[in-house]
Parts: sequence; structure tokens; C-alpha cells
Amino acid sequence: MERYAFEVACEMVRRGHQVSALCRSVDESSIAACGVEVIKLNPKPAKRGWHDRYVFRDAVNEFLADPAVSGQFDIIHSHENTVGQHVSTEHGPCTAQGLRLKPWKYFDYSARKNLAIETDKFRTPSLRVLVSCSQRVQDIAVREYPFLADKITRVITPAYSYLQPVIKDPLRQPRVLGFMGRDWKRKGLPKALEVFRHLHRADPTWTMLIAGCPPESLPGNLVSQALALGRDERPARPSSEPAVQFLGRTDPQDFFGRIDVLIHPATDEPFGMVMSEALTCGVPVVFSDQCGAAEHLKSDGLQVIPAKASVSAWARTCAEMAGRAFTPLSSRTWSDVAAEHEDLYRRVLNRRSSPD
Repeated sequence: MERYAFEVACEMVRRGHQVSALCRSVDESSIAACGVEVIKLNPKPAKRGWHDRYVFRDAVNEFLADPAVSGQFDIIHSHENTVGQHVSTEHGPCTAQGLRLKPWKYFDYSARKNLAIETDKFRTPSLRVLVSCSQRVQDIAVREYPFLADKITRVITPAYSYLQPVIKDPLRQPRVLGFMGRDWKRKGLPKALEVFRHLHRADPTWTMLIAGCPPESLPGNLVSQALALGRDERPARPSSEPAVQFLGRTDPQDFFGRIDVLIHPATDEPFGMVMSEALTCGVPVVFSDQCGAAEHLKSDGLQVIPAKASVSAWARTCAEMAGRAFTPLSSRTWSDVAAEHEDLYRRVLNRRSSPD
């Protein structure tokens, strides 16, 4: 979400528009270089996630309460759980769907507060347009909130052209399984590790690289289990080098150059930019049918399988896809994304100026 908002804001400036970013924190050197005006709010952070969302929302409301301030903006576009905007981009997951599928969570006070925040965002009277990062996200939002069907809804997927294809020998051994994602549980890291276990038992030359989630952000038992994988098998590498390595935050270009197949067994993934990035680099991908990108990406280098498929099925597919040669995914630039936003904003402004 952050990358999406940042890149679109910068591209809109390049297209001749005046853009202000209302935020809590930002890499000011990067965004200032793009010519985006930075308006930083400094609400006191709260410990609980739902409370912190309320705090930020209230800070935005206070800033925009003065008509002299809010009137400076032709379009107010929010990527967060705020109210008062004309355009909202839904990056998912949808809280209402989560509670419908797991109704016992209604007993969780935090879950109910998060639902209230989401509902308020969609019911804000000023909202004219709901933008979604994938068709899957849009369909879920409209199903859970039918009144959104009356909005001008559309899908604007993220870009995936800022990485370069990597050059690899398709016969190179050993094979390397890759996983990348900060929200590790929803993106399926536990299952990815089970898939690796299966691959490694069949062929001890397999190794695994995990990026995006440093070990200190994960449960200790999960890290211990991951680092223990392969110790009971015949060693195929120096004993000091573990079969599974945690890279933490790393350069995507370098990461994709080191792996032979990307696994993404997510249970609820609004889009999945990591998959499009991998395909742009020429790295094959195996991902679940719960990923929004499944409806938008077409390539010989990807394989979509059910999230609930067996570990053996996932491992077999990863082994088949590893090192597969294919034409890298055609580029989609952030300029393309900004152009679609520009058209959307024009429609919103025309609709607001038209008589009822």
C-alpha cells in the first residue's frame, strides 16, 4: 500500500498536478525530491492497532475540519481508514469478510472496533469512488457492503516494471525456494516451510531464502523449526550453512537473482506485488488461488493452485516450476497507474460539477 501511494503521488506531480501527502511519517528526502508537499500529522501513537487507527483518523479529521484547509484540495484520496475523502483505495483484507467467515471473532473487542472503522470509511458521505487494487478485493468489498455498488467502482492494479530480468542457467543446481513477505502468517510462511521440508527430504540440495520478515519479528518456535530443517538429512552443503536463511529486508532485485522459484501460499492476499515483480524478473511463481493477482497476471511462468492443496501438491508444483524459462512479464509502469488515476479523478470532478 505504501509503495502504491508513494509512486502514484510522485507520478501525478510529474504529470503536472499539485499533490500533497497527509501522513504520519514518510521518507521525506525521497518524496520531497518528487515535488510532493508533505503534511505531517503528529498524533500520539496508541499501543493497540484499532486505537491507533482511530487516533490517526481523528487527526486527519481535525486537519480537514477547517473549510479553508480542505477547500484547497480538488480531490481528497485516502489509502487509509479515514473519513471525509472523495476517493478511497481498498488494499484489503476486508474485516467484514473475516468476521463473517469466523463469527466467533465478534467476541473480540478489537475485531469489532476494526469493523466499525472499516464501515465508517465506506459510509462516509463524501465518498464518490471506491478503487481496488484487484478484482478480488473489489468483489469482496461489494459483497460485504452492497451499497458500494452504487459508487463508481473500478480496479487499478499496481505497477511491476521497476525490476530487471535476471539471467540464470535453467540447469543450475541446487534449487533455491524463495519466500518474501512481511505479513508472514497471512502470506503462508508456515506452509511454505512445510513445502520446503518436503522438497528437502526428496532432494537435500534444496535450500530456502526468506525475505521481508526478519527472525526477530517471528515466533521463536517457528524460527527454530525453520533453522532445524535439513539437519537430519544428508548434508549437501557446508555444515555451517543452514538450509534455510532469513534475509530480513533486502533488495528485491538481488533476492530474485538468488532464487529459482517463488512460493506464495497466501490465505488472503489482496494482490501480491511480489509475484508480479518475480515474473518481471523472469522468476517462476507458485501462488494460491486466494491471491488477487491471479485474475490479472498471465504468464507461462506462474502456476496457481488451491491454498488448501496438500503440501505434497505444492512441493511437486514448485519442483516442476523451478528454473523454468519463460518470457518475463510485460511491464506495467507507475505512469500507467497514474494515468488511470488521472482519468478517474477527472470523472469524479465532472460528476461533482454536473447538476443533479
